[in-house]
Amino acid sequence: MRDDGTDAMGKVSAQHFVVTGAAGYLGRAIVRVAQTRGHRVTQVVRSGASGIAQDLAENGAAKALLEQIKSADSVIHAASEMSDDWTLHKRSSLPAARSVCALAEGLGAHLVHVSSIVIYDFAALKVGAIVDENSPIETAPEQRDGYVRAKLTQEEIITNARPDASVLRVGAIYGAGRITNAHLGIGLGPILLRLAAHGQVPLVHVELAAQIAVSAAEKKVRGAVNVLDSDLPDRIRFISALSASGWPKLVIPCPWQIFVGPGTLLGFWKRRPGLLRRRVLHARMKPLGYDNTLMRAQFDEVKMPAFEVLINRAMRDE
Repeated sequence: MRDDGTDAMGKVSAQHFVVTGAAGYLGRAIVRVAQTRGHRVTQVVRSGASGIAQDLAENGAAKALLEQIKSADSVIHAASEMSDDWTLHKRSSLPAARSVCALAEGLGAHLVHVSSIVIYDFAALKVGAIVDENSPIETAPEQRDGYVRAKLTQEEIITNARPDASVLRVGAIYGAGRITNAHLGIGLGPILLRLAAHGQVPLVHVELAAQIAVSAAEKKVRGAVNVLDSDLPDRIRFISALSASGWPKLVIPCPWQIFVGPGTLLGFWKRRPGLLRRRVLHARMKPLGYDNTLMRAQFDEVKMPAFEVLINRAMRDE
């Protein structure tokens, strides 16, 4: 998307894409981008009339879809549970991943899987380190939350079943209706406890994530790639831009390391808040940098404007 909001991607031959999670925040954007580029899109939703209604976690989901979809060039798996409940993910997200693998196999289609930047082992990195595709993968997912465990397990399922799949490790998605994230600190009404000042916030605008997903489907890109904005703000810059929305009214700086001691003392408390868990704290608050060199090399046709342009547009369209 250029500064004027027009499509920055080149023209390609029309293809047929199946998009799961088509009614979701990212899924809607993927459908919109794909249709704008002239592709035929079959939408798969859990319920509703906007596409084929099919719960991907159900036994026989892939077979049921194959009875309705006879051919496709790519399957873009954007369906996702945002919960941190591991039990829910075992019941929903993991069977869904197996279903989309079977669907892609049955169609002879390329698979694009929307994963997340959260799968890295942030506790193993030093302050100021740069996160890229060669960074270590989380080794103790049970010490994170159910969402992280699900994303890690989904990647294992998909790369084992479809080794040629595109795996998009997207950052924290933002856009109209979604302008804050867990990397800023703790919100207490009009107040924000800012737990770090420096280090980039790993963001990706929803339009960029959608364009990359469609381009990965078009090009049949293989392997994992981090999907992040090129202009990533630090926390001070992000909060400064966010203040134009009227929140936060007051920002109180607070070092993120102060949660380490209480988290250790309360280690016996299995349901303690995330920031009292060492690995969650490091993932959300440790000052780090994020590299998208591989993304820019693979998808050099996709361009986005500066962070302030995008966040102001998102706040305007709230």
